Amino acid sequence: MGVKISATPKEGRYLTFMYRQQIEEGRRVTTTILAKSFKVNPATVTEILQKLAEKKLVEYTRYYGAGLTERGVVKAQKLLRKHRILEVLFVKFLRYDAEKACEEASKIDYYCSEDLINAICRTYEHPNRCPCNKIIFSDPKCRGQQ
Repeated sequence: MGVKISATPKEGRYLTFMYRQQIEEGRRVTTTILAKSFKVNPATVTEILQKLAEKKLVEYTRYYGAGLTERGVVKAQKLLRKHRILEVLFVKFLRYDAEKACEEASKIDYYCSEDLINAICRTYEHPNRCPCNKIIFSDPKCRGQQ
């Protein structure tokens, strides 16, 4: 997970949504789906997808949709790892229910450092599933392997 790619918080939300759709659910990601999901107009989606394509995080084809590149998958997994580790903390320590934990994690996951996330991960003995039973991606630095 050593790829350093800058993405804004908004772009990060698009990447994680696309990962869930494309990789976890096997669905094609279209501009229309993104526009409806984020409650924005298609032109806004197109603009964001073009920026992500410039960063080589997605491959965007006008009128067809977009797919994550290999770099995009890596970035999305890093972001989802933060989100899912926070969910574990909120459920186990704060006793939030899984849905509320997901909502709260979505508000702050982007801003948490890898060091903080790794500290939480070590505290909970490197969980491999979040409360929603989604995979928590490993980070070799968390286990001291890098």
